[in-house]
Amino acid sequence: MTEPHSTPLPTDRFLGTSIRSDINPAVEFRIERLLGEGGTARAYFALRVAPDGVAPVVIKIILPRIARESGETALLVIRKETVALGRLNERTPPSPYVVRFIDTGTVPYADGRQVLALPWVALEFVNGGTEGTALDERIAYSLRTTGYAFDPDRAARAVQALAAGLSEIHEVGVVHRDLTPGNVLACGSGDTEMFKISDFGIARPIGLSATFGAIALGTPGYVAPEQAFSGSIPIGRYSDVFALAAVVYFILTGEHYFAARSIVDAHQEVLRPARRSIADARGLCPELRERSAAVQAIDLALARATSADVRARPNEARLFAESLMPWLSDQPRSVRLSTRWLGTVHNLRPSPSRLERTWLLRHPPGDQRLILAAAWNAAGHCLASTPQGLEYFSGSEWTPMPADELLSGRRIHAVERLRPTTWLVGTSGARLVEVGREGSRIISEGPEPSFTFVDFDGDPEDLAVAIAEAPGSPPVLATLIGRRWLKAMPVPQAVMLSGLIRIEDERWLVTGRTLQGRAFVALYSPLQQELSLLASPDARAMLACTARRGRHLALAVGGNGAVVGVEEGRVTQTTLAGQPDLTAIALDATGQAYLASLGRVWLRGDDGGFSCLWQDPTFNVPFVSIHAELGQVVALTVDGGVLEGRAQMMGPTMPA
Repeated sequence: MTEPHSTPLPTDRFLGTSIRSDINPAVEFRIERLLGEGGTARAYFALRVAPDGVAPVVIKIILPRIARESGETALLVIRKETVALGRLNERTPPSPYVVRFIDTGTVPYADGRQVLALPWVALEFVNGGTEGTALDERIAYSLRTTGYAFDPDRAARAVQALAAGLSEIHEVGVVHRDLTPGNVLACGSGDTEMFKISDFGIARPIGLSATFGAIALGTPGYVAPEQAFSGSIPIGRYSDVFALAAVVYFILTGEHYFAARSIVDAHQEVLRPARRSIADARGLCPELRERSAAVQAIDLALARATSADVRARPNEARLFAESLMPWLSDQPRSVRLSTRWLGTVHNLRPSPSRLERTWLLRHPPGDQRLILAAAWNAAGHCLASTPQGLEYFSGSEWTPMPADELLSGRRIHAVERLRPTTWLVGTSGARLVEVGREGSRIISEGPEPSFTFVDFDGDPEDLAVAIAEAPGSPPVLATLIGRRWLKAMPVPQAVMLSGLIRIEDERWLVTGRTLQGRAFVALYSPLQQELSLLASPDARAMLACTARRGRHLALAVGGNGAVVGVEEGRVTQTTLAGQPDLTAIALDATGQAYLASLGRVWLRGDDGGFSCLWQDPTFNVPFVSIHAELGQVVALTVDGGVLEGRAQMMGPTMPA
């Protein structure tokens, strides 16, 4: 632990210092910059440096004033946040909708002749990228670039995430008590966007009535009346439902449901039976404004959830969310991208010349692990299949998934992300299984028991395609439509199919290796059972492919530096200089492509050229998976090594 300074530094005495973990002395946290200051603590960006790798974190240190005035109460605040978040980490995977607790302790601080023990907590760092990290920043970005707040589909995903996060918080016996747009963090973009509840500074166990000295009791306009003013009504889950409803109004309109700036004035607004309509706000998107029945239903749901009478509110966050879903979304066949968001996506891409990239080895290679397939979410978490079963990477460590009887005795290969909390895995015995925090369930079995699914892409509720293998037979393409399997289509030209990706509603790109030992690339139309071979590049095989919904671009890579692109019906072929064997590829939301070869990560520029972003000649294991978000790329080696590259803007901020 760093010794306290005898005199304050000109700016902040913790900047540039290190804090050692009280739990594991081999772990230290190197504080790099100040992120912000609240009423009780300062938040810093730091690096967790440990034998198992380096990871970015947020360190929250209680302010000396609070520690001096509150004494043990300050430590109680941190302990409460630690307990609340730690209980959500007890399952694998941890909750994706709540920021992850990492570590806690105290740090000495010289305060005159007194040395204070300042409590601190280390939390997951959420990388929001260009659109912003906090929900209110993303709403502001949407208003600036489109004129409206979130559209119904995007709002539906946010509401479902927040309701799921609150439900998990409540299940461990805690009321959050300060859910606001500023306390909701976001990462990813488009179809990968995730929302996480943060800031448990005033959370308390259900039934606990003690307050914390001078600590604020909530945010005006979002704090429930029974919380703002103590009385006969205890604080409960319905108190967080009140705040969630106010956040939903903000998500849909970009305006506060209750505009009062003080808790007293907001309390008076809540006591009045009248409520604002979402149609009163200029930021409401046209898709909702034009549906009067939806507006009325949402208004009614918000009014009930913010009633001054707690008995009129839903007691469960999920029940409140379910009342909104029929009006926010028509339950689309798959997660759809906002067309309005896609229209502004070009604003998200900074010039490569204005980026400075920082590379972290989140987990070093060298473990006794063999990754067969992997899938990521926007938080940089990964579910991977190995010969021993499924393992989960939480951003800093690998953890075996709990044993599951649906997967017992089966070889697992294919892994695809369905939602931030769930993945679809393909197994021997022709089984597709959904795996998540709530356990697993069989999505489909068939069409042939001898099949082993080795890759899968599409919507299992609508239209999807799987690559299947069977002993002594050529690989096949199996189509699932409306949960029913069509007759499998053999691909006798190929000795191996390595991957497939959906590039249009009814067309997939398929890659692999031919019987003659050359690259195999084809377009597959499952409803017509048509396989159209593309001109094969001069390579031994094509090993990976990718596409991004709404981009009308698909890319495949393989041996000898081969790159094949399919964009707006046009097929291109490129060979990287030096002809490195390319083993993984990913696209971010703007269409920038990241490629991996042995010890190297590449970027495909707008002109189609390639530049090497990172290289390490000591890397002697290949990358098998890569994931890209705006300004972030994560690459995975075959033995579980995880490399992260994060871009930071240089120079003036991009115009909105």
